This record gives sequence, C-alpha cells and structure tokens, in this order.
Amino acid sequence: MTACDKGGVTTPHVLPTVDSARPWSDRIVVVDDDAMMVELMTELLARAGIADVHGVTDSREALRVIHDVDADLVILDLLMPHVDGFEILGGLRDGEASTGFRPVLVMTGDDTPATRQRALALDATDVLVKPVPMRQTIHHVLDLLRARHAAQHDTRAAEPKPRGTVPARDCPDGATAASG
Repeated sequence: MTACDKGGVTTPHVLPTVDSARPWSDRIVVVDDDAMMVELMTELLARAGIADVHGVTDSREALRVIHDVDADLVILDLLMPHVDGFEILGGLRDGEASTGFRPVLVMTGDDTPATRQRALALDATDVLVKPVPMRQTIHHVLDLLRARHAAQHDTRAAEPKPRGTVPARDCPDGATAASG
C-alpha cells in the first residue's frame, strides 16, 4: 500500500468506512484556518462515507456553526488567528454542560506535552499531532462517533447504578449481584 502526504495528513489508498446500515447520519464540523486542510478533511471523510461535513476557516464562526449544525464531532485545530482552539474548547465546555457528550478531536502541529495537557484539560477527547496518517484519522473519527452515539442512545448507561452492584450483563437473567 502506498501513501502520499497532503497538507499534514498522510493518505493511504484503503480507508475504513462507516457502516451504511446505521440508523443515523453523522454531522462533523472541521475547524482549521487552513482552507486546504478543511478541504482535505472533507474529502477524506466523504471517502469514509461521511458526507455531512461543515468546514470553518474563520475561527470566530466556529462555536455558532458547531451549535447550528448540532455537530456529532468537532475536528479542531489549535493554532489559529482571531480565536484559537483553546478558546473554542472553553466555549464548548461552558455551553455543553446539559447537552451530553460531543467529542472533540484536536489535530495540531504543536507536539508539546503542555499543549496536549491543556487541550485535554479543556475537555478535548483526543489530540493528534500533524501529520496524521489518514487511516489513523478515520479510525479515531469512527471510534469517537460510535462513542457519541452510544452515549446518546444507551439510556441504561446513563442511569445511576447502586454502589456495590455488578452490571446485569455479568449476572444470569439480567439480575444484579451485590459485590462484597
């Protein structure tokens, strides 16, 4: 398998794709001041079967677009003019206390531990350092989308469990067992 490098993302010829039998569609917002990177990510996601991708190159518009689209996933650069990715992360965190889990995949050229720690402290779900192989990017995106939809649709996971019980899947006939 050969690969080429385009704008910080290495592109192999074979990519994982979304399951076309899923009962939902995925809305992704890509925020990066580099228009070529936004175009590349949009193309990459389309090749993986995700067509509802919204690109934002003016970071001042990012929070509005993310909320208007009701994005299932945000792919975010950190180093941008006007409003940097850290400010966007802070705005998402402040505005999402009651809306549930919305993953944010940070893709940045800054590989310092301090940048990674700061992004994760602001509730980024994961941080990838550019250049990122396309296959790895798509695997991360698909995993985060699965987690998003599992969190939205698994009401049992959201219900509080009594302390000291074992989940029903570990017990016969759906019962729970006290641990001790």
